[in-house]
Amino acid sequence: MQLLRLVLVALSFLPWTTLHAAELFIVENGEPRAEIVIGDKPARMTKLAAKELQTCLAKMSGATLPIVTERQPGKVAIFVGLSRHTTALDLAADGLKHGAFRIASGKDWLALLGPDKDFVPIEPWGRNRSQQETTRVNAAWDKITGDTFWNAARDLHFRYHADLDVWEQDDAGTFNAVNEFLRGLGCRWYAPGELGEVIPQRTTIRLPEVNRTVTPDFAVRRFIYYTEHTGIGDKALWNLRLGLNHGAELLGFPQICHGMKFVIKRDEMKRTHPEMYLLRNGKRDTTHKEDGVPDLLSPVLFEKQVKHVRAMFDHFHEPMHNIDLVDGYGGMTGDDPAWNAQQTPARGWRGSMSDHVWGYMNRVAQELYRSHPDRLVSALAYSAYTLPPENIAQMSPNLAIIETRHRQDFWDEALWNERRTMRAEWLKKLPSGKYITWDYSTNARPEQAGRPVVFTRQIARDLRELKGVTLGEQNEIYTHPKGQETSFGYDELAIEHLNLYLAARLYWDVNQDVDTILAEYCRDYYGPAAEAMRAFLTHAEANWMHMSTDAAKIGESLALLAKAQAATETQSLPGRRIAQIADIMKPLRSLQQQLSRKRDTDLSYRALQTNQTDGKPMQGKPLDGNVDRTWWGSYRIAPLLPLNSKSSPAKSNGQFQVLREGAVLHFGVVCDEPDMSGNQITTAQNDDPRLLAGDHVLLLIETPTRSYYEIAINPAGAIYDADQGPGGRGVAWNSGAQVAVHRGERLWSIELRLPIVGEDAFTLNPTKGVAGAQPKELFPWHFNLGRVRVRNGKIERTAYSPTGTDEFQVPEKFGILWSK
Repeated sequence: MQLLRLVLVALSFLPWTTLHAAELFIVENGEPRAEIVIGDKPARMTKLAAKELQTCLAKMSGATLPIVTERQPGKVAIFVGLSRHTTALDLAADGLKHGAFRIASGKDWLALLGPDKDFVPIEPWGRNRSQQETTRVNAAWDKITGDTFWNAARDLHFRYHADLDVWEQDDAGTFNAVNEFLRGLGCRWYAPGELGEVIPQRTTIRLPEVNRTVTPDFAVRRFIYYTEHTGIGDKALWNLRLGLNHGAELLGFPQICHGMKFVIKRDEMKRTHPEMYLLRNGKRDTTHKEDGVPDLLSPVLFEKQVKHVRAMFDHFHEPMHNIDLVDGYGGMTGDDPAWNAQQTPARGWRGSMSDHVWGYMNRVAQELYRSHPDRLVSALAYSAYTLPPENIAQMSPNLAIIETRHRQDFWDEALWNERRTMRAEWLKKLPSGKYITWDYSTNARPEQAGRPVVFTRQIARDLRELKGVTLGEQNEIYTHPKGQETSFGYDELAIEHLNLYLAARLYWDVNQDVDTILAEYCRDYYGPAAEAMRAFLTHAEANWMHMSTDAAKIGESLALLAKAQAATETQSLPGRRIAQIADIMKPLRSLQQQLSRKRDTDLSYRALQTNQTDGKPMQGKPLDGNVDRTWWGSYRIAPLLPLNSKSSPAKSNGQFQVLREGAVLHFGVVCDEPDMSGNQITTAQNDDPRLLAGDHVLLLIETPTRSYYEIAINPAGAIYDADQGPGGRGVAWNSGAQVAVHRGERLWSIELRLPIVGEDAFTLNPTKGVAGAQPKELFPWHFNLGRVRVRNGKIERTAYSPTGTDEFQVPEKFGILWSK
């Protein structure tokens, strides 16, 4: 039987209309006329595929087809997976790889076939994340390697989904065949879970005449989620329905990034070989992100990494293993002059470590090529080593490159062309020709969520150019921490599912028409609001990138979404889907209000988290007002400047820092004072307006929802706080801040701990707390911090953001405050 290779345009797939001469039915008028036939010992994925077919046909028609191993006379047989029955019909899945499949039919049968290969993990591998299990698998690995490496198979259990009883490494060809058949009947899975499912009602389903072999345009089609280590729930089944392929047959089973951590992570290695770790600030850094920072000039590190990868090849039979550096290596500084001499800052951030990093990784690859020329190693083009090295003409022939990127930014033609040029430069140096892309779908992270980021045109354009060039791609997707999903107030895939769905379908055939896909999506998913949602999505794609700065674009988007909501019933499926989008876009209303205010300064202050500084965690510091650099560190110290340039220069300087630790902002203010005895302390009572007539520090805060709050503190530690916004309670409001003042010989200083209580605080209790979510890069707070010094009837005023007047309360001059 001749096989036709036809890559399906799945979303525009025509219903099965070519029938056998004697018309037969799978379901007729709601009654089952067929049975699902599987092998005597079916593969895991085959069993799941049979269940999937049975379940979806039942939802569609009301008829439940039995799953059997023996054919019953007089019934249409749907063969799911290879079996003795398909062998008797001379049906095979030979040569099908990476999830490819075959759909064929005869006079009274339909076959949905893939290779049906079960993944078998090799011992030792971890069954869970317990310390006991970690100790067990590492000890077993030590006996194999004769060393103290971290066993990369310790977390292999992440790839097994107990609720489905499948591994991600199982061949899914049969499952893909089942879902392609269901797509031909109109089924769609636009998002995870039942809300993302579209199954049409059909009481009669005819047996089609078909003979097709379907292969994907990209071999690797991998989605990974932030909650891989705790389980991904409905997303595991969604991944399968999208036709994804984990790609372990090409890339290996461990993570495809930061593979060096398996070499340097364990305490035993750190104690035995401290020389493998970079000398930083006078000591070997063995603590960075729990792994430590490798010293790429260490001959012992080189020897150990080569030994580790050879063990992975020999024991686990890995086709490829990642040798990339630990996360956060880009931008590191070290004490060794020889190490520093390898840096190339003149190439800009993305090339500042390229020669240094790729010089090392290429040497590792070359050494491994001598012993294992049939295996590959991979490394990320990432961070400060994104650009190709200049001092290597040709990379080792066993090296594969993984380019990290943000496809959504390719609306900017300059960035798009810059990436294309860089890829071409990499490929010139890459004898293996093995290139993989790593995209990010992280717009739903709490600090970014809000904008309707839709970029279907960039997805299609980019994938069409990558076809035949890359092995495929991995997409890293933000998901809420397991168990905390409802606390965020929005579904993280409310908008992002469309980008992911489109990419997944184009992985199979890049030449599908995007407009057809979108029209079908709007019709199926939003029903009566289809036209309004198409208008919303079209506007979003053209304007999301401007919504962080343009209030008008936000207003247009919200109006279009409101029109779509008005076209549906609130509790209908389309209504609930649109409501999810409205939920994730809520922060835009506050941002719109904030952007509508006039601004007259470009000042921006990023509050570092305490673990990002050279200080110590603030939770262990007594609140005593002493801005001790041991705790506060030396980063991002900002000066206070004369408030009004026409005023005389201040006789005493001031400076401040802002740090974030969890849901608390820490303000540290130091006021130099040569005349401590002359401090004008006008009150020791809280909320006494006389405080403002003497020496004090003033903090003004505007959040996206409130403008503005005022907190003043004097050298006696008295605090005056007031809500000056519309409908505010004035001094009846309490900031909830903890304050302490330290008075030294020639300075006085303040430590203020301000809790972040959430954007609904004013609604819940207008008398307490700063109403605002964590200040973020996209949704920041605005602020000014000033000092008033009174001496001999004269007033000196200094501030972070000078206003050009003698008043601090000029919101147009408030600088940006944000944190990651």
